[in-house]
Amino acid sequence: MKKILIAAGTGISVSAMDRLDNGLKKRGLASSCSVTRCRVPELEAKAPGYDILIRTAFLPKDLGRPVINGLGLATGGAAAEAVLDEIEAAIKA
Repeated sequence: MKKILIAAGTGISVSAMDRLDNGLKKRGLASSCSVTRCRVPELEAKAPGYDILIRTAFLPKDLGRPVINGLGLATGGAAAEAVLDEIEAAIKA
């Protein structure tokens, strides 16, 4: 099971989390991963325990692992689908 950590500057918007949750379910991936939310300032301390990192705000520091830009989850539409494609690829990798 892949562990996903999603971080935003001031907290995760409900719409972004709904798009992530619904997208994972629609793609049949919800049972193969767990999702935890945090704020960007908490990301550095929490990152080592996760397989996939997603951010919806600027990261001031390299965390030594790939980070998916999840801003499209907040805006929706084709941008959200592109982010979900990237997340799906990371889960299957």
